[in-house]
Amino acid sequence: MAPIGGLEACPPGWLCRGLVLKSRRSRTLTGVFLGFLISAVALALLLRWSGWGPLWATLRQVDLRYLLAGALVFLASMLARARAWQLILKKEFGIWRVLAALNEGYLLNNILPWRMGELGRAILLGRRPGGSVMRVLSSILVERLYDVFLALSLLIALLPEAAGLPSALRSAAMVTLLLAGSATVIYVILRNPTWLRDLIGRLPGTGWEPRWQRLREGLTALSDRRLFLGSLLWLVVSWALAGLEYWLVLRSIIPGAQLRWAYFMLTVTLLGVAVPSSPGYLGVFEAAGVLALSVFAVPQAQALAATLLLHGMVYLASTTFGLIALSSEGATVTGLYAEIQSWLASPEGDQAV
Repeated sequence: MAPIGGLEACPPGWLCRGLVLKSRRSRTLTGVFLGFLISAVALALLLRWSGWGPLWATLRQVDLRYLLAGALVFLASMLARARAWQLILKKEFGIWRVLAALNEGYLLNNILPWRMGELGRAILLGRRPGGSVMRVLSSILVERLYDVFLALSLLIALLPEAAGLPSALRSAAMVTLLLAGSATVIYVILRNPTWLRDLIGRLPGTGWEPRWQRLREGLTALSDRRLFLGSLLWLVVSWALAGLEYWLVLRSIIPGAQLRWAYFMLTVTLLGVAVPSSPGYLGVFEAAGVLALSVFAVPQAQALAATLLLHGMVYLASTTFGLIALSSEGATVTGLYAEIQSWLASPEGDQAV
């Protein structure tokens, strides 16, 4: 059979795997370049608008007491998230192993493109004898599903306040109702996913069914009502602590910062980092944070200073703990990256993506 691009042509009905991988690498490089470009433009514009002088003057006045308190609350928030993920995984792993994998994943997200950390932590837990990378990956998808519901619920509830409308009590009631509604919707999907499977089956293309099966594994893992409610509750606790962390960092720069500013900023930054960017969400996180605080008329220099401090604190903590966790296992970033690439090139990985 005649070679195509240096490879033998594939038999009819089969994908030419080498060509597919080459095309995927090309798209990946394009995406990485685009991400770095977006990050660079965002940072350049933010620095130009705020000005180096006002930004530096603001950073010199930071109250380190609030910053330290924010760092401690961040650690508590991470522990609560690890507990939620542990329950989604049906307690197959100890809490400290799950927390280590979580930080190792964040480490990879900080230094590698395309959120490689999500695959990294799935491989770290799924590579054990009898384990399944796909099953762990499905649990991460469920965790992200929770995050989206919580983010949208908070955003909808806080929009009236952000627009200057009164009644904090009404907003609190709306948050409660939206969270209860979100929990109900998720639980209905978990209990009876047939209709969702049928809907996915009607979508064009052939790649949807494997993705559905991967998600289904995570959904069925939460058919136990206690595990479902427990994991959701711990993630709500993690979000509550994250909002408190944001508020403490804001207070280190802006003494009069209000708690609602922090939770609005939390939701906007979480949704904002979905935009392609360099590793660690550099630039897009800052842009989302400044945009959120502009709603409350926070000066740009103060908003950028607070966002940079918050991002830097989280980046430094997650990178440090991720490196410690990897080192304790005798692993390295390059070794884990090679494992990710090997898994992506495998039939299971090819089907997953």
